[in-house]
Amino acid sequence: MRIDTRDFRLCYNGIKNKYFGCLFIVRKDIPFQVLFDDSQGRFLILHLTLQDVSYICIIVYAPNSPMERVRTWKNLLHAIHSCAGLQVWTDARILLCGDFNMVDADMECTTFASLISAQENSIWNEVLDFLNCKDLWGYIGGHTIRYTFHSRSHRKAMSRLDRCSYSHTSLLNAVSTMWVDATVLLFDHNPLLGSLCGVEWNSCVPDKCHRIPLRVNLAWLQTSMFKASVEKLIFRVLSLKASPCMKWEFLVAGMQDVIRDCGKYFANTLRAAKGEAEYLILLMTEKVDSGQLLSERDHAQLCDAYRCLHLIENNAIRSSKVRARCMEVNDLHANSKCFFDFLRAKRAKLSLHLSSMAKFCRMGIL
Repeated sequence: MRIDTRDFRLCYNGIKNKYFGCLFIVRKDIPFQVLFDDSQGRFLILHLTLQDVSYICIIVYAPNSPMERVRTWKNLLHAIHSCAGLQVWTDARILLCGDFNMVDADMECTTFASLISAQENSIWNEVLDFLNCKDLWGYIGGHTIRYTFHSRSHRKAMSRLDRCSYSHTSLLNAVSTMWVDATVLLFDHNPLLGSLCGVEWNSCVPDKCHRIPLRVNLAWLQTSMFKASVEKLIFRVLSLKASPCMKWEFLVAGMQDVIRDCGKYFANTLRAAKGEAEYLILLMTEKVDSGQLLSERDHAQLCDAYRCLHLIENNAIRSSKVRARCMEVNDLHANSKCFFDFLRAKRAKLSLHLSSMAKFCRMGIL
């Protein structure tokens, strides 16, 4: 799938109704060609020419499962062999980057959870040997940190999951023709920003590492408020007279503010709606308890209030992914007092309705 924006072309490869895929973003003035897109949405192989230099870019989003990763590497190797015979592959510089979800125990600081198997290690080395690619971690920046991902839920998990390899590392120097963005170290699922223009990478490395919160309620993405906030932020970033790395730093910090502000706004909105729905259910329940017959309008409002609560609480379950011990976001059918009030009111309404029908029959009205 290709999408054109004002300044960029976006090429996405993924599977419909899934949450993974590969995204390639390039300036509009740089033509590129898709050589291969994986049917499982796990990798993209593209060709572009910049300043009369030919580049092959391979973007990867690997599975978490070791068995599925082996299958992905086999498919990737087959695709590379298929493309290597093309004319554009000749004398091209190879850039291989993405989220590889695997760890080399001999080289990394990690736990055993993501260790690479012997079979996976063999086929992965075959990929690197064929491409003649070297890990850029030691060539660009001289990083002393040995991992790119630290899991808060698994305190000891520190590993290199995000990688970037290059075929012409011998051409790199202090004034590099390529650098890897250093703003997103230590965090999983990060974009790797590669600049193929001459740049002094030392001046691009920021002092602080910011992170976009991973948990973003997908319902926000459909709201005009969130879209407008992100669009405004993007225009601000594009207007900055700064290096690409500094623009990314500004974008990440700005996205944190957007997510935080939208979170507060939507939380307050849902809290107010939940309060109104609970109050309405309580009011209708008191009517039934006092023996009053609910009108069709009252009953419709009661049903709307219940649906509102059902939506809010189930949305909290999906977005927070919490366990059943979290009472505030438990399933409404399991513990919500308002739900049982709703059932009681509905049952009482039916009883009153049947009682009225019997009374009318005795009076000869029906």
